[in-house]
Amino acid sequence: MAMDERKALQDGGERVGLLLLILAAFGWRLAGLTRQSLWRDEVDVIWLALRPLAETASMFVAPAQNGPLYFLLMRPWFALAGTSEYALRYTSALISLLGIGLLWQVARRFLPGHGRMNLANTPLLAAFLLALHPYQLWYSQEGKMYALVVVLTLASTWAWLEAMRLGSPRRWWLYLIVTSICIYTHLLAALILPIHFVWFLLAAPLNRQRWRGYGLTLTGFVLPYLPLIWWQWHYLTTLDYQTGYAFTPFADVLRVLLLDHAGAALSQRSIYWIVPVVFLVLGGLLVGASEGGVDTESEFLSKRQFLAVPPALRMGMLAVWLVGPVLLLHGVSTIKPLFVDRYLIWIGPAFVLLLALGLRVVYHSGGRWARLVAGLLLLFVVGMWTVNGWEQTVTPNKTQLREAVTFVAEQRQPDQLLILQIPHTHYAYRYYTSDFGVDPFADSEMRLAPWAEGLWTQNGLPDSQARVEVDNAMQRATVGFAEVWVILVEAGSWDGRRLMDEWLDTHATLEEKQLFHGIEARRYRLCNASC
Repeated sequence: MAMDERKALQDGGERVGLLLLILAAFGWRLAGLTRQSLWRDEVDVIWLALRPLAETASMFVAPAQNGPLYFLLMRPWFALAGTSEYALRYTSALISLLGIGLLWQVARRFLPGHGRMNLANTPLLAAFLLALHPYQLWYSQEGKMYALVVVLTLASTWAWLEAMRLGSPRRWWLYLIVTSICIYTHLLAALILPIHFVWFLLAAPLNRQRWRGYGLTLTGFVLPYLPLIWWQWHYLTTLDYQTGYAFTPFADVLRVLLLDHAGAALSQRSIYWIVPVVFLVLGGLLVGASEGGVDTESEFLSKRQFLAVPPALRMGMLAVWLVGPVLLLHGVSTIKPLFVDRYLIWIGPAFVLLLALGLRVVYHSGGRWARLVAGLLLLFVVGMWTVNGWEQTVTPNKTQLREAVTFVAEQRQPDQLLILQIPHTHYAYRYYTSDFGVDPFADSEMRLAPWAEGLWTQNGLPDSQARVEVDNAMQRATVGFAEVWVILVEAGSWDGRRLMDEWLDTHATLEEKQLFHGIEARRYRLCNASC
């Protein structure tokens, strides 16, 4: 058989393997998709997508808003599929599959091993690891934009690599368009731009041929986004604007991200379980340059697919992808706290690329014993990630709004007041008492009333003065009612001093209390005088 024919056959086999992997990943994502309740942010997606179109579109120019394009994209889907938990999360599960294929394409521009069906095939191995990754699995089963952000940052990266490889104006236009969509899907995905800029500096000697196209593309980014940059910078530096996040020390940032991307974020096991994963990633990072060249057997593919950059510089680019966004976000957070680990979910592909390369390093480090060790290490990672992925799916980790709202709604009488603490919970109550049709919030006030907002006591007032205000507010809210239901979700962020609880303990008798994960439901009987 001729070399080209054999390579074409190997390429076809690899694509079939990738397709089977994507199908298996789809099943893995659908398993337990609705086992857990939607949490507050997921309910918000439905509300933000379905409110009047002008209000959602105004998020493009409103300060401190994020993800407006995602909400607009979800609007026609809800009109078609309804607003059930399954309909919401199905989009994330489906979209996440594109990330597996895109990572395979990106890996073929960086790493060797194409065409083989063993641990030396780093592109296919990286795609397999991303499909199984517990942290990626979590957000592929959540009705938010983070699975889409991973796909879009991978698409942006692939478009950048293609534009650098081919130098085609059409590729630069593709890069500009895809990255713009990415930024309007999640604002902090804009950190991909400085990462690619550093890549350009590292991509010697290819960068000497591509500076004109890349420079014009960067101009295309700067001009439309000058107002956006000015607006965000204003809110970043304004002293009286608060993000709502506490500052996270850098050591804690690293610890959280390491657990996330090593696949143990929600595991209760010892941190030592991730040692083999860290070992492989470091091996890929530190020794991977020796494996980063083009295999002799794959040489015909290198001219078409490999980025013409020395292996050591390609490893540097992967390191920048993994570490650069962390440093940038932490730097911004020293001005205004912004760190949330899911905002950097798109560094996960770099992590699994280095992990796959680390397995290849072990695989090629010796003879049969080295291959056995590499196989055992892969088996360990697969086993740990499979168990952790299944446990995080079936173990209650999200606030059980569905269970709590159902419990209260089934027992609550029309003459019983409902107090929601925090008040934002009213969206979840409206949603979970609906028929999950095209607009679950229609006529929801009838299902919710009578109700009152829980009291905010984080106002800095002395306790004595705050108690007087709480007493006046609670007397007004409860007048005419004999019984009151209270649903407490994240109450400490709204009433950290528990002054509303204190008032209820004084002026009412607790008749019933039910605990759910992250939430409490209580029923009180009000007293005519102090109890």
